Amino acid sequence: MEKLHLVSPYLFRYKKRNILVNNQLYPKGLDAIRDFEVRPTDVFLISYPKSGTIWMQQILIQIMDTAHPEQAGDASNRQRVSCLEGRVLDDPFKEISDPRVFRTHLPPDMLPHGVKDKNIKIVYVWRNPKDVLVSFYHFAESWVLLEIPESFEAFFQQFLDGEVFMGSWFDHIRDFFSAQDQLNIHFVKYEDMLGDLRGEVVKICAFLGKDLTDEAINHVVEMSTFKNMKTNPKANYKDFLETHIYTKKTMRKGTAGDRKNFFTLAQNQQFDRVFQEKMSDFPLNCTWEVKL
Repeated sequence: MEKLHLVSPYLFRYKKRNILVNNQLYPKGLDAIRDFEVRPTDVFLISYPKSGTIWMQQILIQIMDTAHPEQAGDASNRQRVSCLEGRVLDDPFKEISDPRVFRTHLPPDMLPHGVKDKNIKIVYVWRNPKDVLVSFYHFAESWVLLEIPESFEAFFQQFLDGEVFMGSWFDHIRDFFSAQDQLNIHFVKYEDMLGDLRGEVVKICAFLGKDLTDEAINHVVEMSTFKNMKTNPKANYKDFLETHIYTKKTMRKGTAGDRKNFFTLAQNQQFDRVFQEKMSDFPLNCTWEVKL
């Protein structure tokens, strides 16, 4: 095995990111992703972990199935939206018909060269980092590839220090925002989807060039509500529970503001100080709470 810069028994550091040891995609394999052959019609779903990836995955599948009904099938969302860093070395994608959709957490400098060269459309979904932290904490307790946190207090500090899977939230979103002159990115905020899902679906359709009827858009929205997804085995990763890859359900609440149930006053103040230090000049505004 390649020599790794271990952050923990579960993570190794590569190009400022913390990568899963047990995923068996080491530096040589990560470098090979840069040469992966993308197609002009490919769509990339990119996010920092626990920012709304599974939700956006459902939305994109519903849009694609409506626009390309010949591709609709019985496979799960996880199978249909392939994880770039999870399966690229096997090259199972060459048999998939266009348009393909990939999901990834990789930063801009680790994406395939063709994403920039072919002006591939990227949907980047992001979420306020306090709720990301809480969701990530619960996810780390469930996913067997991650170390179970010693405590919420310990995980809180690891998150602020960038010592969690994929590294710093602050670096991830800043890197993609800085790359928007080189990459074709549509930014979608998780909290905006909570407040006006239909409006965000309309914007995504316009970005992807999918001209759907009002009825079709309504169907996409209905199929993409948290209530429907939570009971949909194609969307809720039920198979990961059944095969013990997850030890508990990871679709918990689908809300904003859950940090209030976990952060102490001192932690909230500490987070605000770090956020101000790192993001005071950042032009995108976080939404910390959504009143529905």
